[in-house]
Amino acid sequence: MTAVFWVSIALLAYTYVGYAVLIRVLSRRSGIADSALTPPLTVVIAAYNEAARIAARVRNVLEQDYPAQNLSVIVVSDGSTDGTERAAAVEDPRVRVIALAQNGGKAVAINAALENVQTEFVVFTDARQRFAPDALKRLLAPFADAQVGAVSGELEILDNFSESDRPPHPAPIGLYWRMEKSLRDGEASIGWLHGVSGAIYALRRELFTPLPAGTILDDMWVPLHVVFAGRRIAMARDAVAFDSSSAGSHEEFRRKVRTLAGNWQLIARLPRLLSPLRNPVWFAWMSHKFLRLIAPWALIAAWFSAAFAPGGFYHAMWILQTLAYVAALFALIAPHRAAKIPLLNAAGSFLMLNAAACLALPASLAPDPRGLWKKH
Repeated sequence: MTAVFWVSIALLAYTYVGYAVLIRVLSRRSGIADSALTPPLTVVIAAYNEAARIAARVRNVLEQDYPAQNLSVIVVSDGSTDGTERAAAVEDPRVRVIALAQNGGKAVAINAALENVQTEFVVFTDARQRFAPDALKRLLAPFADAQVGAVSGELEILDNFSESDRPPHPAPIGLYWRMEKSLRDGEASIGWLHGVSGAIYALRRELFTPLPAGTILDDMWVPLHVVFAGRRIAMARDAVAFDSSSAGSHEEFRRKVRTLAGNWQLIARLPRLLSPLRNPVWFAWMSHKFLRLIAPWALIAAWFSAAFAPGGFYHAMWILQTLAYVAALFALIAPHRAAKIPLLNAAGSFLMLNAAACLALPASLAPDPRGLWKKH
């Protein structure tokens, strides 16, 4: 029992602290060179029943500070039943709308769009977000380096999000999200970045690999194949997309389950991820993604082993863990009250993340992954 306890603690310490420290040590400052790179590009928006906001989204893209003659938009209505394709067809020749007869999921919609992209560069986004006025120009700048195959922009979460105007103040950023952003920056600086922000990312069209139907994480599938092709992924922190925070803890929990289930799905569809000989970012992917999938089982093992290990120290560790879980649960139930206590809401987020990880594996085995995207 004592061995189980210490192995579990060591795994958790590396997953949530050790790897972050390692990245901090290895990372180096890397700026994006100023570039007037504004080549022809196509912005792809996959949409399902987004009639209420798709027109505003398309206009937001068309109003970018980018040469009008080099900018086009493809909207794929993925079997929408609310007139999304009609709403998306704004009066502008740069916009093309593709209406799929049936709802096949985001992967199918993206594949349909890419069959019609003629430009060297393509940008992916969703119907929900909005771009800062210079987002596309800044997103394309890193492609001045021929080794860059994909670029991730930055997603900024805003309170009281307006779909037509930028609110004046960003929403508070939790400890987990700050750590995640720091990790991505560090990974990008040393060539280990293996994921992008699905709200805003760009790709060299030649590097696109069609997604299998039902793929949950296009923002992992696409960049991983860029890495497999020998190119690297850059971060453009000044290429900003705006979005609203989750409507509540239930929505945030579903989002975490979906994301973590997508990582299990990737392992099944890309077994080379587990091979250090075939995955150029194996160490980073295992440290950043895979260990987080198994971390909740290490938490459970640490709790049980402390309960049954001999000695007062382990009994104290069991009591400490139990109290920590009770406190984290309180933070989830009463977040506003928990906000008055430092780090308590962070503990609640940690508990939610690991509870989602426990459910991610069975969720990834669902016969129809589209259920993970179901709107409520």
